[in-house]
Amino acid sequence: MTKKAAEKKEQKETKMAVTEKIQKASETVTGKIKTLNDKYLADTVEKGKKTVQEYNEKYVSANFEKGKKTLKEYNEKYISPNVEKGKEYLEKPYKRISKTVDGVLERGRDMEKDALKKLEGTMTRGRELMYKLPLVETVEKGVTKRLNALPALVNMPSKGEIEQLTLAMQTLSSNIETLKHQKVAQKSA
Repeated sequence: MTKKAAEKKEQKETKMAVTEKIQKASETVTGKIKTLNDKYLADTVEKGKKTVQEYNEKYVSANFEKGKKTLKEYNEKYISPNVEKGKEYLEKPYKRISKTVDGVLERGRDMEKDALKKLEGTMTRGRELMYKLPLVETVEKGVTKRLNALPALVNMPSKGEIEQLTLAMQTLSSNIETLKHQKVAQKSA
């Protein structure tokens, strides 16, 4: 072996020895930590869990239940009755206003009916009085005469002429129908 090879071998052995010592120290420290953990820490954590559980059962849960019960009693004793009183307090004026409005509407409808009856009676009496006046009858006859003359002025046929034309159209239509039937009968024969 050469000197270099011997040095390399020695360096490897030194590194191995250091690594072994580190591993042994690590194992020793880990073992001691595990022992201390088992001996002191695990017991302390378990005791803490038990203490917290006991505290929760003894104080927190009991107080939480008492709080629920107190809130329920407070709600039943104070809040619910006051809400009901508030509803009653608001419903009374609403009912009163509603009755008043219904009454006003009913009276308004009755007044409207009465007014229409009175207006109709007044209009009937007015018409009766109007026809008793001699001037109204003369004016009415004059207006009617002019309205009847208006179609002749614009070269429109009169009612009589329209009726005659309508009768002539009906007669013509019936004659056409008769001719159609005769033509169909001739083709068949």
